[in-house]
Amino acid sequence: MKFCGMPFEEKIINLYTDTSRQEVRAWGGETGLVPVLIDGDTKIWDTLAIAEYLYEQFPVIWPGNKVLRAKARSICGEIHSGLNALRNAMPVNTRARNRPAVITLDVAEDIRRVQQIWESCLAQNSGEWLFGEFSAVDIFFAPVATRFQTYGVNIEGPESGYQKKILAHPLAQEWLEEGKKDPAFIRKFEGRQ
Repeated sequence: MKFCGMPFEEKIINLYTDTSRQEVRAWGGETGLVPVLIDGDTKIWDTLAIAEYLYEQFPVIWPGNKVLRAKARSICGEIHSGLNALRNAMPVNTRARNRPAVITLDVAEDIRRVQQIWESCLAQNSGEWLFGEFSAVDIFFAPVATRFQTYGVNIEGPESGYQKKILAHPLAQEWLEEGKKDPAFIRKFEGRQ
């Protein structure tokens, strides 16, 4: 929404508590998961659905070319519903560095797939982003880029530069800074303390 320039108010809910899912549901997220976009009486509780909803008003969300747009949506769908081994082995913790992760064959395959997407898109599209101009697909990869940073996944070649660009993007920098300020402590994501 910041990328689109759409004004919004943010509601912070501490996650992974005994009541967090009920609180999210009370705000309109039918699954009890975040994010949830509330626009008047409209409630959208899925990341891809939110991106599509925003696209109706802000076409900058996706590449302008129909073929590239379809590919970008396919990749976002893959990120959204896949990479489960990577997600489980490497939860998002933007504050941490050099965290250990068990790299099973499935995790290694997810890492390889991310690198393959980055390599392929960067080679096929002009510009510094996956589809030339910054778009939703780059935003969807921001949590992956932070996971690689947190768990010390070594990326080489143009893909390494792309990861650095995502992490240096002003919107990602703002997100990372907000994360540093967040007082919430989720033990399972912070390790032994």
